[in-house]
Amino acid sequence: MRVLVTGAAGCLGQALLPVLLADDRLTLVIGHDQHPLPYSHPRLRTITSDIRDPALARAVETVDAVIHMTFIVIESQLGRERHNRALAQAINLGGVNTVLAALRPTTKLIHISSASVYGGSAHPLTESSPLQPLAGFAYAQDKVEVEKRLMAAEARGLACLRLRPHIILGPHAQPFLRGLLRLPFYPKLPKPTPLLQLVHEDDVVAAIQAGLFCQTTGAVNLASLDSLSFEGMQRLRHKVVVGLNPALAQASARFAFHYLGIGPNPAWSAGLDQSLVLDCTRAREALDWQPRFPRIRDILNSL
Repeated sequence: MRVLVTGAAGCLGQALLPVLLADDRLTLVIGHDQHPLPYSHPRLRTITSDIRDPALARAVETVDAVIHMTFIVIESQLGRERHNRALAQAINLGGVNTVLAALRPTTKLIHISSASVYGGSAHPLTESSPLQPLAGFAYAQDKVEVEKRLMAAEARGLACLRLRPHIILGPHAQPFLRGLLRLPFYPKLPKPTPLLQLVHEDDVVAAIQAGLFCQTTGAVNLASLDSLSFEGMQRLRHKVVVGLNPALAQASARFAFHYLGIGPNPAWSAGLDQSLVLDCTRAREALDWQPRFPRIRDILNSL
């Protein structure tokens, strides 16, 4: 099997590529990213270009499966262009358009979506739940728009697996997530405290690998078996934790992003105010997904 990975130099790509290159069932892995890949392997070919580059379209035409991960997650990574919503959309939406236009009828697409497409719910959400991203959360809104385009293509016959992982942690996780967990603070929210889940990067990689070699298509949730408040997670990490006024935490996030160019869009921290719990029955049944890090404590201890 020949596989193309977009966003291969990103956080999840750094966990995924070594696993794919160790899989003898894959005869060729093409890693695409605008940044150089720090890997060398006989079965690895690299393409360094923009996601909308015609060279990518030509590569898509040669493979049996595409794992699409290119997406603007943290706008501050755009530097001075971090407020350029049009640029972020051009990458997020233009990228999937490039891939879709070049796919052969027999090529399978695995798209890495996000649990954020659901918005929030304290009750476990299945894959059939409505897609209702939080207002003002551009990342989630673009994820929903991409999924809508993919679902339209699925209706025309595309074999597409849309994975919806919850917050991904692991050695290659987004630096702002690792930094957030290192600080012994949490927003002091009213009871009942919102509940969240995590998923380890290795378990997301395992779901991608399983998806390459099975017939499963459509949406699949990925998350830990249990849920916990952010305060609870911090208490697992630190002997002493300090609750902050949520308004102060939000103001700090806005100042850091808008004036210092540090950290994520403040809409990310607003998500901590909402419960978001997923039902992952379909992952276990359709992908035979058995996470190595099934519970939040396991995931946090792995850090």
